[in-house]
Amino acid sequence: MARSIETNPAESPNWRKHKNACPFYRERWFPGSDFMAGEPMYQVFCMKGTPPLTTEEQDQCFRSKACCWRLASQRNAADASSAAEQRAGTQKSSRVS
Repeated sequence: MARSIETNPAESPNWRKHKNACPFYRERWFPGSDFMAGEPMYQVFCMKGTPPLTTEEQDQCFRSKACCWRLASQRNAADASSAAEQRAGTQKSSRVS
């Protein structure tokens, strides 16, 4: 049984923030669902548009209480790339001198 999102998870009391998870992680439980028939037990929503796609990613959402782990990874990668470019530029200018 596919369920759709009809209300904004940020504003609906049916979508709950997990106390130890990312601040943008929301989940909605379906207590009447039939798990053995393949119906979902709960639905996950990410308010940053980066929902977990695997159980490993969901575990990272649970370990990332202060910020979105995916966005932090992207930011760290961008910072590392920028730092590498700056080092390369510094090395070029010191060789020219």
